[in-house]
Order: sequence, then structure tokens, then C-alpha cells
Amino acid sequence: MPSATSQRLFDNLRLILLACLVNGYGSKPAAGWTIGHDVTNGFSLVSAGGIINFVHSANGQVILYLMETITDGTTSLAGGYNRRSGPWADGSSVTGRQYVYCPSFYSTTANKQWCVVADDRTVIVQFSGSVTDIDVPSNNGAAIYFGEYQPAFGGTGFCCLAGSMSTNAIGIVFNPNSTSTLPGTVLRNPFDGTVNQGASPGFRGGLAVDSAAGAVTGKSRVAPGQLRPVRASIVGSGAGISGSTSTNAQAHCGVLRGLLGEPALADCLLANVLPALGKSSPTMQDRVLPISMPNGQQWVPFYATTSDLGAFISLDPADWE
Repeated sequence: MPSATSQRLFDNLRLILLACLVNGYGSKPAAGWTIGHDVTNGFSLVSAGGIINFVHSANGQVILYLMETITDGTTSLAGGYNRRSGPWADGSSVTGRQYVYCPSFYSTTANKQWCVVADDRTVIVQFSGSVTDIDVPSNNGAAIYFGEYQPAFGGTGFCCLAGSMSTNAIGIVFNPNSTSTLPGTVLRNPFDGTVNQGASPGFRGGLAVDSAAGAVTGKSRVAPGQLRPVRASIVGSGAGISGSTSTNAQAHCGVLRGLLGEPALADCLLANVLPALGKSSPTMQDRVLPISMPNGQQWVPFYATTSDLGAFISLDPADWE
């Protein structure tokens, strides 16, 4: 199994993702992605739907870019067509980018943990370090969803959901309380399929919650009488996406592959969720192990940190269509 021992987050992510997606390791086959380019401080991964480019930013931080083709693979940020990162795109004056920050997943920090669930179209990865608490605090963990999703206009799209718009800041995938520019990136407009998305578009994952909090809480009564999983969505803002310049006006833009939200559990601490699902004394390892559900399906918890809402990665192929 790949071991994340580098002094840089970039190197650890590169090691894990190349092993899981491109090369395979041990008896585990690769998911079916290919390398677009691989140079000092930058590499890219390619699927049929698009390209994601990881760029070293600081020891505990990377910047994520999407593009459709690579025209120059000699630099950390490859040259290519339709390059974008968060609100930035080629030709725009926006300085913001999509950053992923996790200072606990590099250097000599202990208790590193990671999980990748992927096929040749979509990748869901979560990672953490320096903590033994099943409820990972902010900055001790992070998660990234990248690859295909089902856009609102139909067909397939390519996105990356993770991180924040600021350096050294808490990253989110789902948190609906985000009212600043949303950090996620989408290759093409989810409503008309064009490259043009207007000024400073932003995206995040979307989950339904039963409470009014919209944020993780420590509520102890976590006993859903009936599980009601709903496919996670992608939500967008910006005048070219939601029709409003207000980041509070966010529009439904499509559906994610492989991720399920359960409204009664999305805003709960994982330490309370797992016992409600049959794990009476959950350990740190249970954060990334499949749970056998009553209907025979298996779900992997996707509760990256206590700063974000929680979901589940379904291992049922039907949820990846």
C-alpha cells in the first residue's frame, strides 16, 4: 500500500493517486486513468471527460486546475485548452484559485489515513493525519471529488469539488453556509454546455439535511427509523450560473456520481452516525471502511472533517451511473 511519507502534500497525493488510478498496487488494479504530464511540482490525470492538474503551492497545500486538452506539458501548470480553477479561467483577471490545504497529511505527522474510491470516470478521495479522533477537526483532514457528474442540461460534465478560495484555509466539499465565492471548478457551463460561464463562477457539493442548522452538530439523537439516501448534487453561483451576482443565490447544477446523502445523518458527527448504523464502538479505521447496510448495499463514510457536512460513498454500481 502506498505510504504518504513526503514532506509535501503534493508528493503524497501524487503517490496515492498514481498508484490507485494509473499504475495499480499489490493485487489492486488501476482505476483506468492516464497521466497527462508529470514534472517537478505538477502532474495531471486524464479521463475521457477531462483533465485535472495538481500544482504544488506550499508544503501543506496544492492548487487544482481543470482543462480539456494539454498543449504544453513542460510546466507545473500545463498549457491547455479551457483551463480553469475556481473562479479563474484563462483570460480572466481573477486572482482566486481552488486550493486544497491539509498540513496534517505531509511531513512526519503520525496517523495518516487515506481512502480512494474510483472508476475510470470519477474519483473520490479523502485523507487525514495527526489525529486519532474519529471526528477529524478542521485542517487535519480534507477530501476531493473530481471527474464526471451529470449536468443539469443532460449528458456528462467534468468537475472538481474541494478546498477553498484562500490559502491556508479550511476546505469544504458540501458546506451550504458558504456565502463567499464557492471554490469548486466545472469545465463547462452545466446548463448549456458552453465554455463561457460568466464572471467568477463557483461550485460546491449539495446535500439535503433534516435540521435547520446546515452545519455539523453534536446532536445525540441519531436514530433514523428509515434511511432515505439521496444522490449528492452540485450547486453553483455566479451570474452566468445562478443568474444572480449574489453568492447566496445558488442554483442546482447537476448530480454527482457515487455519493449519497442521508438527510438525518448529513449534519451529524460521525462518532454518532456509525453507532446508529450498527458500529457500536467505532474506531478511527471505521472512518474509511465499508458499512454493510440492511438492504445489502455497502457505504463508505465520507465525513472529511467536522467543518463539512457528511455523506457516504456507495459501492453499488447503480449509484455511479
